[in-house]
Amino acid sequence: MHAYNLTFPLSHHMGKERSRYNLSKPDTHSLGYGLAAEDVQAPFLNLEARLTPNVPSRIRERLVVARDLATYGYFCYEFYAVSLFWSVSCIEMALGHKFAECHPGPVLLRRTGNGREEVCEVPFNELRSRLRQRWRIPGMKWFNFSFRALLMWAFEARLLPEDIPIPLQELVYSANNRFLFETFFERAVKDGLINLKDATIGGLQMCWNKLSDEQRHHYSPKPRDALIDELPRIRNDLAHPWFNTILPPRSAVGAYDLATDILRRLWPDVPAHCPEDTEATPDSAAAQKSGQSRRTKKSS
Repeated sequence: MHAYNLTFPLSHHMGKERSRYNLSKPDTHSLGYGLAAEDVQAPFLNLEARLTPNVPSRIRERLVVARDLATYGYFCYEFYAVSLFWSVSCIEMALGHKFAECHPGPVLLRRTGNGREEVCEVPFNELRSRLRQRWRIPGMKWFNFSFRALLMWAFEARLLPEDIPIPLQELVYSANNRFLFETFFERAVKDGLINLKDATIGGLQMCWNKLSDEQRHHYSPKPRDALIDELPRIRNDLAHPWFNTILPPRSAVGAYDLATDILRRLWPDVPAHCPEDTEATPDSAAAQKSGQSRRTKKSS
């Protein structure tokens, strides 16, 4: 086994290296906004100031990286998109940490197969691997520790409000487009608002424009659903790209705004009690009483 190597691999210069002076020159795209470097940093620092002392330090540290990436976007414009991605990853990390706080372990799990039900309790650090093996938390059969599942859990547990503001315009536009051309199309046809032959882009838009405010409110996607559906998609598109994403500074601010808002709700000034998984509590107590960590029984 070789020791971990911390030395940097020095190499001969190719003549294309940029000097410190050149690296510190603002990106020409950033200059087009007429902003100073301090102007770019100010919104992030103001948003960060609303975090409570209860936010775990390791999450704060990652959030600072998102802010620093946006700051250096002033010198490398593509960093704004990287900052957005990092802010979204902070949200996923925060939800995972909050879930761990509420389920410190041992965690009760069930699995059914071949007419038999298995029950076990595992420490939290084994939970993800067990979920991949199709074990499930009683009362949360949909939970698989994915980003989407963590968001659903946070809303189900009322840690996040159903009408949470969404300041990330990319998410809002994506949700609106998907709603109009997929969700609203299916519901409009089902409810007799539009015929299949008229289901063109123009026809859908005309149908939507004719609706009353009450009807639009009825059909419109709720902030909760938009966040659950679109935020994991944005993360996946950036993590598994088909092209180099370039976004303006405002997009990085919007993602940071969303991240800090979610963090302050997960860890408010007055710590909230974690919600209980009602179906899991009785079985967990019974398992502890019997002293069994695993048992099998016939499914009824």
